[in-house]
Amino acid sequence: MKNKLQKSWILLGASFVISIFLNWLVYRKTGPNFPVIFRSNDFGINFLGNRNLLWQIPVLGIIFVYINYWLSRIFQHSDKNLSNLLFFANIGVAVLIFLISAQIYILNR
Repeated sequence: MKNKLQKSWILLGASFVISIFLNWLVYRKTGPNFPVIFRSNDFGINFLGNRNLLWQIPVLGIIFVYINYWLSRIFQHSDKNLSNLLFFANIGVAVLIFLISAQIYILNR
């Protein structure tokens, strides 16, 4: 079980590193006054934003995972189910941040 948890933390860290790298590629490609496409819907309407907002996505995800990690450590001995739920929430957040960063990268190629 401990080996699976270590592999999950590696997955978590790798998804954040890849998302930061993808955001860096988009940031490097765009200019100071060039808007970044964050989302595009079926009608062809693009949701644009400032390129400095790119860094808020992974940073907020890392903060959320950090808080959940310490909460799961606090509740590890008293409530094992809550600790496991927080751990899987961390994995979900990391994958979500990775997917959002991949979407931003694909839209701004």
